[in-house]
Amino acid sequence: MLTAALELVKDRLGIRTTVRDSYLTAIVNSVMTELSDEKGLVLIETNPYHLMFVVDYATWRYQSRDGEGSVPRHLQFRLHNLMLHVGAKNLRVDSIATVDILPIFPSLYIVYVLDADDSKQMYIKGVWTTVDLIDGSWVVAI
Repeated sequence: MLTAALELVKDRLGIRTTVRDSYLTAIVNSVMTELSDEKGLVLIETNPYHLMFVVDYATWRYQSRDGEGSVPRHLQFRLHNLMLHVGAKNLRVDSIATVDILPIFPSLYIVYVLDADDSKQMYIKGVWTTVDLIDGSWVVAI
């Protein structure tokens, strides 16, 4: 995916030489690492939606390198959709707590198991999210 993403980022930016390849490669690599390590996404090389998200995000990173602006809403929206549709994998879970009701002030990295229905919930990015343990990894349930 790295080579394809690099070429598409260069096309989008109108860069025809290899002068910036090392810098652009580092950006594409950091985007892919962030998506997998921080967001828990498993990027599929043959999925054009995944490829184009990496391209658009890396392009924005390159163009915003000196700015203080936040991530554009369309990228935030697409990332959220990726996390919902793909399912975030390998979520960090430090502990599991069984509760009667979900806490008003939840702790990060804790899976709350509701006594009433045995559902497993985590507070992820300000939203209660159903999670499950699959093959030894905590994932967002879809």
